[in-house]
Amino acid sequence: MSSDVEMSEHENATDAPAPVEESGGVDVGTQAVSRDELCDDDLDIGTQAASPHDLNLDDDLDDFDTATQAASPHDLNLDDDLDDLDTATQAASPHDLNHDLDHDDDLDIGTQAASPEDLNIGTQLTERPAPREVSTDRISGRSRPTVPTEVTTTTARTRRLVPGSRSMIHDRRLGGGLVELPKITDIEPADAVLTRPVIPERKRWCWKCGQAVGRTSGAGQGELSGVCPHCGSRYSFVPGLERGTLVADQYEIMGAIAHGGLGWIYLAIDRNVSDRPVVLKGLLNSSDSEAQAVAVAERQFLASVNHPGIVKIFNFVEHADEFGNRFGYIVMEYVGGKTLKQITSEADGTPGLLPVEHAIAYMLEVLSAVGYLHSVGLVYNDVKPENIMIGSDEVKLIDLGAVSSIDGYGHLYGTPGFQAPEIVETGPQIATDIYSIGRTLATLTVAMPKAKGRYLDGLPDPESTPVFRDNPSYYLLLQRATAPDPADRFATADEMTTQVLNVLREIVAVHTGVPRPSLSTVFTPQRSTFGTDLMLAPVDGFFDPEQAAFYDPVDIARALPLPLVDPLDPAAGLLTSAALSDPRQTLDSIHAARADGFSSLLGTPTSDPHPSLEIDLAEARAHLELDDVDTALELLREVSVHHGDSWRVQWYMAICALMNDEPELAYERFSDVLGAMPGEVAPKLAVAGTAELIGRWLSDEKSTSDESDSRISDLFDIAKHHYHDLWLTDHGIVTAAFGLARLWVAVGDVEAAIEPLDEVPPPVGISTPHAPPL
Repeated sequence: MSSDVEMSEHENATDAPAPVEESGGVDVGTQAVSRDELCDDDLDIGTQAASPHDLNLDDDLDDFDTATQAASPHDLNLDDDLDDLDTATQAASPHDLNHDLDHDDDLDIGTQAASPEDLNIGTQLTERPAPREVSTDRISGRSRPTVPTEVTTTTARTRRLVPGSRSMIHDRRLGGGLVELPKITDIEPADAVLTRPVIPERKRWCWKCGQAVGRTSGAGQGELSGVCPHCGSRYSFVPGLERGTLVADQYEIMGAIAHGGLGWIYLAIDRNVSDRPVVLKGLLNSSDSEAQAVAVAERQFLASVNHPGIVKIFNFVEHADEFGNRFGYIVMEYVGGKTLKQITSEADGTPGLLPVEHAIAYMLEVLSAVGYLHSVGLVYNDVKPENIMIGSDEVKLIDLGAVSSIDGYGHLYGTPGFQAPEIVETGPQIATDIYSIGRTLATLTVAMPKAKGRYLDGLPDPESTPVFRDNPSYYLLLQRATAPDPADRFATADEMTTQVLNVLREIVAVHTGVPRPSLSTVFTPQRSTFGTDLMLAPVDGFFDPEQAAFYDPVDIARALPLPLVDPLDPAAGLLTSAALSDPRQTLDSIHAARADGFSSLLGTPTSDPHPSLEIDLAEARAHLELDDVDTALELLREVSVHHGDSWRVQWYMAICALMNDEPELAYERFSDVLGAMPGEVAPKLAVAGTAELIGRWLSDEKSTSDESDSRISDLFDIAKHHYHDLWLTDHGIVTAAFGLARLWVAVGDVEAAIEPLDEVPPPVGISTPHAPPL
């Protein structure tokens, strides 16, 4: 391979081939670095992992976002060098971060592993002490197959790469069928192969000691492949596996498609399985045979991962080079398409944004895949746009290099700016994946601020961010997913999925004007309407105008939905069957159950006076139905101390505040519930109702000021916004239509008030008049 021929300037995703696009940013792959190595660099460092002796890889590879991708010939400017490649899975040394920093502002920090003191630039590699013993039988308890022997041949055979049988055009709807996404054409495997792959000269550094090697002149002059004169380590800046090489007597190499810190990433055909295209990716950047064997053994469990939204792992093999050094490879399915990072990249390489509906639709597929991993005791650890491949008919996570067991210890992997800040202390958790998913959604839809090459923590001000200002439920969704305290985030991927889908329904309905109703899985339907009398009294003689003109908080409390019984609660079965019992019967049953230690409800007696949150809530609800607010409130305060600050508890405490004529306190508590459940109808209806109530009470006061007038206006705007979005989402929420009409009338816009009222469906059993037939 000629030394003056270099690969094109493009971006690669991590594990599965994708089409190539130009990128102006620098992405260095999987690394282990310390704080002082990064404090001055705006690097876009890709997915990385390294052992301590691997800490001397080139800084110039920090321009890579290399992934297993497919590139067509017209995508490649083959005379350019690899400046803007995002290299996946790399190992780097301090030397890596001290070269070519002229373009720091354009750099992104990618997946890294760090120590706790590195938290000012994001979570990176650290050795964590083993936590409490956690069962990992599904993973580590498996017998590991022996590593097959490999044969190398220099005979290149002509073979046809067989593409998948799936459709080549992506035109289906995602997001529960709510969103039609742009068409994506899969890339043929043969088009992914680089025609003249070689690392550009300014990126040629010894992987171990960081000294310049393999250059045409000056310091580091030498051949493209050889031995480092400084440390004696072998290096190579051209693919080590030539076309036609047979790996493990099964995989025939067709060529390199990308480069990462763990070496070249290859396209091959599987001679044993219908010549299907596969991808071979290195497991460790080391010539230590023992370390290679350990790396292969440690990743064997990934072969058991089986989900349509996760790249398939076919095999783990080893191959000996000409010097007898054995290298481990992971064999994966070939996935065509584009990564979300590529899809959002502008022509000049700067990050672009997706419409909110598109981003949510894609991330719902990711949530399904991540939820599957959680169900088998694994954490993905590195959710970010470059690890999400969009194919013609699929959305896949394409890099499993950072996957670990829940509570896993040892090296921690992730990308600063996407990775949860507490992971160094807690280890991989469901909450850390939830955080990364929220951060990914944010970067796909909002111009997030960056510094030192990484996205800054937190979210932009919603008042100055149009996407958040126009879609407040979306902002609340991201707030909860990325909450600094992991206890405040969504508890599971399923819980987040439900809220994401509900928010998507609202956004699509508001943007299209087509209602997208759905039944809540956590709240009952609205028990009755409230506020309709205020509109009907002036035109209906059956209503008492004096009484109807009063907006009663108790009416709101009795009309609002109630939380459904949590199916995961130990007493859920019995409580669900007794949901419609008379409140006095409910209290008698709970008192009797408490007397025998709740054995009748839980199966076994317990001395805990609060063994079930739902039992306590059922008791509080019964007291409220009997208008005994004080007893209910006292019980709810005890429950909050015992079970924590659950949104269910906050809901009933807000109901108590309404029944005690404390709308300000109710508004605050309902707002907390909305923050926790941003896709639900019930808290939006409650916030709208209490905001309007407070505004009306303030308006009725004898004296007003400019400050109170402004407060009243703000409250009415909040109520109007929620009523508007609720009505557009579901025409069954009649309360929202009347509330919206009331607020339009309050500002003198009668025509606008009539519009939602005209859309109110007639009561069941009453037919609307039809024009006589012609």
